Amino acid sequence: MYYIREIRDSTNLSQKEFADMFHIPVSTLRKWEQNQSSPPSYVLNLIRNSFPQTNKDYEEYLGSGTKKYYLDRNNSRVGDSLGNWISFHEDISDVIKENIGIYIETLFNKYYEIVKSFDNELKCDKIHKINWRWFFNMIIDMLWCLFLINK
Repeated sequence: MYYIREIRDSTNLSQKEFADMFHIPVSTLRKWEQNQSSPPSYVLNLIRNSFPQTNKDYEEYLGSGTKKYYLDRNNSRVGDSLGNWISFHEDISDVIKENIGIYIETLFNKYYEIVKSFDNELKCDKIHKINWRWFFNMIIDMLWCLFLINK
């Protein structure tokens, strides 16, 4: 099914990354893309609904380079071509249209930084096995003791 290939190409994901995202074998994805077999309709709908670029109701905004972002006004959220969604609360009906794309790209750049930082913290935790709550409580206790000694 060439449609799946178009969706995957729009995400800039490799076949392995795309297949991993949906927990399907790469060989199955390859067969779908080469039209050797077809996915069940529910799988096609799942994949299609996971990526905003497949929904014509969303407004598309071009970011820097080849980045694309999508505005879903009905649900007050913005998405990227990887299927990440961020909700917002402010009414944007009176916001200058040219600025919306800038705001969306800035929001997603911050989002990507936060996700990267979170991933790095998890990696660090796996390596160092530090219980931060215990560590900070110990530091506070030590500072309290120093305060009492110097009083």
